Amino acid sequence: MTSLRSWRLALPMYNVTPALGRVWQAVLHAIADTLRRQGWQEPMELVEPAELMDFWRAPDLLLSQTCGYPLVTELRKDVRVLAVAEFDLPGCEGPMYRSAILVPELGARAVEELRGKVAAMNQPRSHSGMNALRHAIAPHALGGRFFSDVVASGGHLASMRMLQDGRADVAAIDCVTLGLACRPGGLPADRTAAAGGDRMGLSDTRVTLLLQEPQATPVANRQPRPVAMHKQRRPCLSTLRPCGGDQFI
Repeated sequence: MTSLRSWRLALPMYNVTPALGRVWQAVLHAIADTLRRQGWQEPMELVEPAELMDFWRAPDLLLSQTCGYPLVTELRKDVRVLAVAEFDLPGCEGPMYRSAILVPELGARAVEELRGKVAAMNQPRSHSGMNALRHAIAPHALGGRFFSDVVASGGHLASMRMLQDGRADVAAIDCVTLGLACRPGGLPADRTAAAGGDRMGLSDTRVTLLLQEPQATPVANRQPRPVAMHKQRRPCLSTLRPCGGDQFI
């Protein structure tokens, strides 16, 4: 077996605040410590990847999170799913979660009213921010057109800020990011509401879960690895103890 200088680990999703970023780092340290106790001897490095697709495809990837859309498209031959996280947040059911369509407080109250508006998406490879929103408006599109413009914001929090600043009229945000952002210390969202349907409260933000397709955020690693290594990973993940949602926040 060819030895690499080190294996890289990162959990780059849902780092909504610096405190949450430290929580994910603690999870990675616990995983690395558990692997070492189970006999893992090769070096491991916790990193903050700049470009996720390159990182997910890197030969030295040991563990990371990925969105479900690239998992079943571009990454389907490159990585394997080891686990799916469960979040204790509104809109989450076990390992599944949903997207919420957000609009400014005085904006649209139904999907049909969004025709000709400006949509913000986090990035084109996202299921929760792009693909789910595309699915929601597809029945209302005419000749393949619905919005006047679609702007890539670079992230869910950036999309929410675009709504607050009046630079976008609608965005789809996964309920994990939304729930974390609406906690104390998260993104102030008191001028953001939701479009149509039944409403639910998250902090000062009114949210509607228009998109009912279940989603999940898989924890994955690179596909072609010796069996001896894989046998160490799954028991490691299963032995980690769950902690309360507010323990580190």
